[in-house]
Amino acid sequence: MVQQETGQLDRPRRGRPRDATIDTRVLSAAVDELAEHGVGGFSVNRVAARAGVAKRGIYVRWPARDDLVLHALGTLAAGLVPPRTGSLRSDLMHLAPLVDAVFTEPRLSILARCMAELRRFPAMYAAFRRESVDRCAAAIEDALHDAVTRGEARADLDTDLAAGAFLGALLARHAFGGARQPLDDPAFHGRLVDFCVAAVQRVTAAPASPST
Repeated sequence: MVQQETGQLDRPRRGRPRDATIDTRVLSAAVDELAEHGVGGFSVNRVAARAGVAKRGIYVRWPARDDLVLHALGTLAAGLVPPRTGSLRSDLMHLAPLVDAVFTEPRLSILARCMAELRRFPAMYAAFRRESVDRCAAAIEDALHDAVTRGEARADLDTDLAAGAFLGALLARHAFGGARQPLDDPAFHGRLVDFCVAAVQRVTAAPASPST
């Protein structure tokens, strides 16, 4: 009897294996839905149709509509984590194009539109800021903090202000740069990073001049 039950337990379960692409398809469809309809008009039914999945499959993964909205917004800044290469310049050169990607269309318009809408929902707005907007600043600030810890940047550095200045330069380029130059220009990233590294580096005392 025991052997029979054990044999039954060891049998492979029948049924369709879980589709690993569903999450990606749903989140991509959710971002498109936000771009067209914003938070207020966001429809799980339309997301399911866009992604070609059953609505029940969406609710298994995201039980609440707001969960899906926040997760979709979080993908707009995905990958923004401190690379910790051991060098501030290398860290910032790695992060600059990733931040640029967040500020390109349609991501920038989606972020701006949703930020305006979510002010009516304080709890959801706070989560959105944490998962989408603040992630950019946090990644840069962590890289600066690591530089301070290594002694690469001065100990009294205001890392919050420095991170804001770095992000502000990238955002201003997108807002006012126009079509005259590519927005993901590695040469510009190099100039900006070199400027920032020079601005935050430790100040060493000049050698004393020999007495005459």
